[in-house]
Amino acid sequence: MKNFKLKTKDCCSLMICCLFVLGLATAGQALTTSAATQEKPSIAIRIDGSKPYPGDALSATPKIEITVTSTNTVQAINLKVGSVSAALVLTGSAGKFYATHEVTAALADGTHCLTIEAADNYNNVTTLEILPLYVQSAGVVTIQGLPLNYPNPFDPGTQKTYLGYNLSKSANVAINIFDLSGNLVAKKSYLSGQPGGSASYNEVSWDGKSDSGNYAGNGVYIYLIIADGALAQNGKGKITVFKR
Repeated sequence: MKNFKLKTKDCCSLMICCLFVLGLATAGQALTTSAATQEKPSIAIRIDGSKPYPGDALSATPKIEITVTSTNTVQAINLKVGSVSAALVLTGSAGKFYATHEVTAALADGTHCLTIEAADNYNNVTTLEILPLYVQSAGVVTIQGLPLNYPNPFDPGTQKTYLGYNLSKSANVAINIFDLSGNLVAKKSYLSGQPGGSASYNEVSWDGKSDSGNYAGNGVYIYLIIADGALAQNGKGKITVFKR
């Protein structure tokens, strides 16, 4: 009988221990669930196929693509840019939600702010704001800020050099590269609305070859960004060739 009582105590102790562990597990699961339900959605966007940054140029009729990542169900996405406000239609599930909006009524020239708000079924709200964005549909084409060229200097044959620039509006673009004697070494052309000629950020490359097919020699070269037949404001810079 004594041994039986000891075993009974052991069983009781084991049961209490199991219930304690189960309680901790349940509490931990509840905490995890609570943390998940309080997590705010994450917003990523692309405008006319590119990720936008403050200071970018914006076309007057941009196409805006939105991706929202959330552990909860996203119930609403609202967009505002210029005078345009819209509640967007959602697609997707399982953590990824999508919406697209094309601005059909042209935005006015000037500075704009893009605001996107996403809300989930637990009333967690995330707001993404990008300011300023510039629309310039009329007048001469300008380059916002200065063009960036990298690597610079570069070694033709082993590297390409990349030229990045921000157009104020879409335009037919030619990039003319001259040596210091004023001789045209290479010319690259890009159509309006296509990569190299789109409103907002563009990035093009030069492999260091002249239009005759030979690699340029060591030295400094001048590039001009010609937009719709005229030199774009801020559209001038230098590239250095250095063969190792």
